[in-house]
Amino acid sequence: MLEAASSTEVASNKQRADTVDLNENDLQIDISDALSEKEKVKFTVHTKTKLPAFQESEFNVSRQHEEFIWLHDRFNENEEYAGLIIPPVPPRPDFDASRAKLQKLSDSESVLTKEEYDKMKQELEAEYLAMFKKTVSMHEVFLQRLAAHPILRSDNNFRVFLEYKEDLSVRGKNVKEQIGGFFKTLTKTADEVLLANQKENDEFFERQKQFLLTYNTKIKDATNGADKSTRAHKTVADTYIKLSSGFNTLATSDKTDLSRYLLLMADFFEKARKLESRVQSDTDLKLSDTLRYYMRDSKAALDLMYRRSRCLADFETANKNLDRARAK
Repeated sequence: MLEAASSTEVASNKQRADTVDLNENDLQIDISDALSEKEKVKFTVHTKTKLPAFQESEFNVSRQHEEFIWLHDRFNENEEYAGLIIPPVPPRPDFDASRAKLQKLSDSESVLTKEEYDKMKQELEAEYLAMFKKTVSMHEVFLQRLAAHPILRSDNNFRVFLEYKEDLSVRGKNVKEQIGGFFKTLTKTADEVLLANQKENDEFFERQKQFLLTYNTKIKDATNGADKSTRAHKTVADTYIKLSSGFNTLATSDKTDLSRYLLLMADFFEKARKLESRVQSDTDLKLSDTLRYYMRDSKAALDLMYRRSRCLADFETANKNLDRARAK
């Protein structure tokens, strides 16, 4: 009886052991701060870990976008990870457009009313802040996805990126390297077109490849459509600013009973402007960014399929060369 109870307890313990959550938070990464300095953005990467590979349990390092690219390139170039989907690198911070808009607004200050200028400046500053927060979030998600990966998290370059206190001495590409990268991209694109017609022996991978190609094309079209919608909402909001300001100006210059209705119209367009700006912001942050996230992810999966096709093509070529060598 005791043996039966004991075996039941062991079985129960074994069942509990089988359901233990092994995904412990033993490597937590967040970007605690970010500082924009002219053309560069410095991210403060904060890490908490229980892993013995690290010298400390909690530490901070300062990293620039080029160092994120360096880390992503190290993963892409490592043949040991050729069969893995590498999380896509976050896009380069682009604050030039917002700065150009602010500069253009400053240049046209003389032809705008003070109310128009203040509202447009407020809109652009809010847009700049939202873009800054979005940039920080995308860089943070990139690191968190690497930390959550059972294999990539153990990479030595990843540990150096997180732990090394000094700069990684990663510089931006010069003109020669940029041209070389451009031709490399063209070569890869041409190679992808050639390999697209390659016969896939495994039906599973053929189905996956065709699905990814269709999915990536559709989601890219959806992303472009969402971006157009966002720009249209922004244009409408800017138009409402001018209408509201125009009615306000008319109301102050008109001393008749009509001025009250003009003020009501100005207030209506101001409320409509706030609503339109909210719709534009929500569409950008909740729809466009989500679509863009899946678009980059599907492209990373397509890159994996490309590496597989490239390996298969090289394998077939090597076999043909071997057969020719044997025939001699």
